[in-house]
Amino acid sequence: MTKILGAFCALCLLVVVGTSCTQERLPCLTPKTVTMKVKTVKWVNSSLTTDTVLQTSLWGAVTETGTRGYGYAGRSSYALTLSPVADSSVWLFAPDTATGTPIDTLTLHYERVLTFLSNACGYTYYFNLQSATNTTHNIDSVRILNASITNNASTNHLQIYVHPNP
Repeated sequence: MTKILGAFCALCLLVVVGTSCTQERLPCLTPKTVTMKVKTVKWVNSSLTTDTVLQTSLWGAVTETGTRGYGYAGRSSYALTLSPVADSSVWLFAPDTATGTPIDTLTLHYERVLTFLSNACGYTYYFNLQSATNTTHNIDSVRILNASITNNASTNHLQIYVHPNP
């Protein structure tokens, strides 16, 4: 009888110890992926611009292992990611792949800021955009609208002025 009681007590102790060490995490409800919002526009005249919907545009992220391409149809706003392991990112851009326009290069230089979100979400990187340079086959110029890139989804960060007839 004492052996059964001892085995029962040992089993109860294992259950109590096992369940007390189980930690239940809250779900992460904050976006961890930070994207830079880019808007394409064209000059209407010397002081006025208009949104430019690009029918068959192509964006390509240049990485150490090659290029990852993203094709878009009928858009003037884009969400690009920045590298959390480098202080710059290079993107390839073609506004109209149907007509074979040349590809432009957009180089973004930024500061990475490690940011604590919460216990449930952990850390992510925010970015402070410092400069943007580009080639000029299809891009007239680039303007930084908001240099602080966080998980705020409603902020445009970069405006690209596309040549009137790319």
